[in-house]
Amino acid sequence: MILYRYFASQVFLTMFSVAGVVLAVATAWRFSGYLDEAAQGLLTQDILFLIIAYRLPGFLEVVIPISFFLSIMLVYGRLWADSEMIVLQACGFSDRRLLVTTLVMASLVMLLTAFVTLYLKPLGEAEVEDLFNEQRSMTELDTLVPGRFQTLRTGKRVTYTEELTSDGELDTVFIAEFRSTGFQKPKDVVTVVAESGHSVSDENGDRFLVLRNGKRFSGTPGRSDYQVVEYEEYGQLIEREKNLERHYRRGAIPTLILSKSDNPIMIAELQWRLSIVVIVPIIALVAVPLSKVNPRQGRYTRLVPGMLFCILYIVSLSAARSAVEKEQLSISAGMLSIHVIYFVVMLGFFHMNKLSRPFVALWAMTRRKSNAPA
Repeated sequence: MILYRYFASQVFLTMFSVAGVVLAVATAWRFSGYLDEAAQGLLTQDILFLIIAYRLPGFLEVVIPISFFLSIMLVYGRLWADSEMIVLQACGFSDRRLLVTTLVMASLVMLLTAFVTLYLKPLGEAEVEDLFNEQRSMTELDTLVPGRFQTLRTGKRVTYTEELTSDGELDTVFIAEFRSTGFQKPKDVVTVVAESGHSVSDENGDRFLVLRNGKRFSGTPGRSDYQVVEYEEYGQLIEREKNLERHYRRGAIPTLILSKSDNPIMIAELQWRLSIVVIVPIIALVAVPLSKVNPRQGRYTRLVPGMLFCILYIVSLSAARSAVEKEQLSISAGMLSIHVIYFVVMLGFFHMNKLSRPFVALWAMTRRKSNAPA
C-alpha cells in the first residue's frame, strides 16, 4: 500500500502538472480567437469567459489520457534511470505488481475521463451552442464597440460610433449600407452620418436607431445621380439578421440520446467518446515497457517514440470516426478494430521488453477468477 501511494502520488502530480500546462496553452490559443471575434463585433465581451469555461471539458477530453501517458513515461523513466526500480525489484516488487499498480491508477483515470467525455463535455458544448444562438439573434447595436468600424455577418452594413454611453446614447455616428443591384453590377450605397443618436423600439418590437443632425447620401458609385438629404432627425431600422434554427453539433448531444440513434454520424460520435475512455488502460500499459531505460541512456530516451505511438493512436481513431460517418467502415467493426490493432502492438512492446510473461500470467489469473463458479 505504501508503494502504491508513492507511485500514485508521483504519477498523478506529474499528470496534473502536464495537463495544466497543455490546458493553459490550448485555452490561451482559443481565447485569442474569441477575442478577435469580439473585436469584430461578432461576440459580446461579457460571454468570453463563459465560453472558455464551458469549453474546458472539451479540451480535457484528450488532454487527460495523454497527460496520464506522459506522466507514467516520466515517472517510471526517472525510477529506471535512477535505479530505484531495480532496487524495488530486488526487494520483491515484481513486474506483475507494477502492472497491477498501473492498471489501478488507469482505472481511476478512466472514471475521470468517462465523466468528462460522456457527461461534462456534451453539457458544456450545449451551453456554448445556446450562447452562440443568442449572439446570432442580436443586432449590431448590442455588440457595438466605440471607435471601431463594425460589419454585419452578411457584410452589407458597416456601423461606427465615436462614443457609446451606458444609457445607449451614441456620439458621431457613421452607417454605410450596401444594396445589391444585380450580378456584377455596382452596388447602391446608402451612407448616413449624424452628430448623435439613440435606439428606440416601437409597439411591434422593431428597433430603430434615431439619428440627429446629420446627412444621408444614397446612390451608385460612378453615377452622378447621388441624393443628399440633410435632416434633424432620421430613423434607421436596425434589422435583425435571420436567426438560424437552433441546432446542436454532435458534440453537444447527450450520450444517452446518441446511444438510441441509428444515424452513422451519431454512432461515430458515441464510439469516439467510448474510445477516449478505452485508450486509457492501453496507453498506460504501453508506457510501462517503453519507460524501461538503461540508467546510462537517460530518462527521456523513449519519450518521443511513446508520444508518436499515442498520437498515431488518436489520429487512427479520428480517421476511423470519419470512415464510420461516411459509411466507409462498418458500424459493427467501427473503432473496435483500431483498439484491437493497438492492443496487439502493446503486447508486442511487452514481448520486446521481456515483460510478456507476467502480463500473460496476470491475464490468466483474471480469466480463472472470472470463470470460477459463484
